[in-house]
Formats: sequence, structure tokens, C-alpha cells
Amino acid sequence: ELLTGSACAAATGTQKIAAALLDRRAGTLNPMAYTSGLAKAASDLGGRLFDHSPVTGLERQGARWSVQTARGAVSAEQVVLASNAYTEGEWTDLRRNFFPGYYYQVASKPLTDDSAKSILPGGQGSWDTRQVLSSIRRDAEGRLLLGSLGNGNQKPTWFLKAWADRVQQHYFPSLKGVEWECTWTGCIAFTPDHLMRLFEPAPGLVAVTGYNGRGVTTGTVVGKAFADYLCHGDANALPIPFSAMQSVPHAGLRSCLYEAGFSLYHAGQCLRIVI
Repeated sequence: ELLTGSACAAATGTQKIAAALLDRRAGTLNPMAYTSGLAKAASDLGGRLFDHSPVTGLERQGARWSVQTARGAVSAEQVVLASNAYTEGEWTDLRRNFFPGYYYQVASKPLTDDSAKSILPGGQGSWDTRQVLSSIRRDAEGRLLLGSLGNGNQKPTWFLKAWADRVQQHYFPSLKGVEWECTWTGCIAFTPDHLMRLFEPAPGLVAVTGYNGRGVTTGTVVGKAFADYLCHGDANALPIPFSAMQSVPHAGLRSCLYEAGFSLYHAGQCLRIVI
């Protein structure tokens, strides 16, 4: 649905956006709460969850797989590699099939003044179409959340807050004295064509990577599809066919160049050269 003029201003809460596309099928959620809910559901069904126990090795032992960690090993007939951008170690070639990128968020303290109520009153999330995009959303407690591509862990807090001030003052100048409460960064597995990959490198072993920033929803779909495939052996349950593993050329260089571009753009925003 195309929104322009007063309809666009009413939906976004800003006069700085001339037109917007509204997809009423989409929505927002708290990804940490969602993940915790999935973990609880698995636990309630008898699943066992282990954290702070990274895999250090994976090898075939007869008809089963042995998954080794520093704290012990797990033996299983079937294994799913679903660590995506957080795949670590030299024990798997999976991490060579993507190049890592990052996305950071800056959250304000809850906003209570009347001018804040007009920002995304429908509760939607929003993204602009700039060369380096910015995202805008509100949470259930009234915070303003601004985000963009880049590794916030490598930038000082004052820089992130200066960037957030610049974006907030451009889109929502009526807000006064916004205090930025916290910031965090997540890692994204990018692929050159921005499409995910499914792999079956050996019988009983499946893997996925390359969600390209869409892992919450797409990962849920792939998880169910993998479960159906491993239980019933029907490849038609998969959203896309398996493909052969293929290393991304110059993955480290790609990540560095992307990050440099993001940082330069954000610096330009802070200096009011671009917005």
C-alpha cells in the first residue's frame, strides 16, 4: 500500500518522508523474548539446551555423529548446523560460505511526551532507502529504537549517540532532550547474491547460512522445514534445494570494505554532510 502526503506523515510521524510502502502482513517482535519462548517450548517437550558450550569438533563415528565441546560430547544420528553468522572455529567449512556484517541499534529511554505518541502510532517498524539504511521503531515501553548497518562494538558510545541524535533530529525535531539508554550490535551472514544457502554435506548433517539480516522469520521457516525433512526424508519440504558449499571469495576483505563504507557514511551523517 503506497502512502503519500498526509497519510504518510500520519503513519510515520514525520514530515521528512514523502512516500512510504506499507505492508500490513509484516510486524515487529522482541527477538530475545521470541527466542526465549522457543527455548521454553523445546524444553517443555523434553529437549535439552546447553549454552556457553561452543562446538569444537564434529566427526562421523559409525552410523552416528559425535559433536565435541570443551565440556563434553553429544552423539546423534542427525545434526543441524544453524549457527549462521555466529559459526566459529576451523572444524566446519560453513563459515566460508558467507561474509560477516553487522547491524547496531540505539535505544532511548521511554518517551512520555505527547510529540512521541505520533511516531509510528500503528506500531510498525520502518526502514528508509538511503545508501546505508536507517531503521526506526518503538518498543512496548515507548522507547525510540534507531538502527543502521555497521559494527557498533567498534565505535565509541559517544559516536553512536551522536549518530542517533542526528537521525532523530532530522526525522523527529519536535522531540526534545532524548536520552539514549543503551546500544547493541548483531552479526549478519551476508552472501554475494543476498540469498540463503541450504547444505547437506553428509547423510544426517544439514546446515543453513546466509539469512542476510532476515533470520528471525526465515530461520523459523527453515527450522520447521529441516525438522520435516529429517523426520520424513522429503526434500519437497525444503523452501529451496540443497546446494554445494562454495567459499565466498575474499570474504574478509568484503567485510572490511563494507564496514569502512558504513562508518564513513555515519561519520558524514554526524558531521551533517549527508543524512
